[in-house]
Amino acid sequence: MTTPYNLPSNPGPRPPALPDLIYPQRSWQEEDYAHLIARLDCFSDFIVLSKYRAGEVTEQFIVDPAEVAAALSGISLSSGLLPRETLFWSKQAGQERLGLYVPPQLWTVSIRDEPEAWRVPLPGLIVVGHGYDYHLWAVTARPTDVTTRLYLAPCPNVHEGVCRGTAPFPLAGPTTMAQAVEAFFGSRFNRDLSNGKSKMYPDCVLDQWRVLHQAQADTYPLADLVETPFTLRRLLDG
Repeated sequence: MTTPYNLPSNPGPRPPALPDLIYPQRSWQEEDYAHLIARLDCFSDFIVLSKYRAGEVTEQFIVDPAEVAAALSGISLSSGLLPRETLFWSKQAGQERLGLYVPPQLWTVSIRDEPEAWRVPLPGLIVVGHGYDYHLWAVTARPTDVTTRLYLAPCPNVHEGVCRGTAPFPLAGPTTMAQAVEAFFGSRFNRDLSNGKSKMYPDCVLDQWRVLHQAQADTYPLADLVETPFTLRRLLDG
């Protein structure tokens, strides 16, 4: 039920410019948005619904949280057009979260202190992006269900989360996931977080990369991947 809520005689100054959720350092004026017609204010003991007209409050009511939940449950969400090989999409804390499968392929990579680029095959990878944070895992085949086993990505500069350094990683979204993958593999790798990623070369996975490059290999040896106790369900559960 709704209960009338008396408006203060002096509502005070209008709220400041609203922060943008994607670019938190930037503020937008109210006229840059669609016209505000209602707002919910959540207090410790109650919720107030305010109705607006021409930027001014016309009515206020105390509303039942159960009614708010019922009304919001009918809101439709759409991901829009998703990139190829998308495994899942969700929205958490106001930001999109996507999981992308990257098929096995050859990568041209740059290594710090190496005079030339290397041509390295890598297994199938799962890239998960949420906000400006990215995670990377390896798989032996394209996932078909949530029980798919996850392996450590045989790459330096990764420990579940990608060490971004100065690479220009974009905000994760349907149109930017490919850019994030390119930003990672287009960066100059070093030997940070390179241990424990290869059974044959446990001290530094870059030693495996060097061997594959020198042998002109086309595929990554899947038996060399380091298994984790996790499955794809862990990624879906966030």
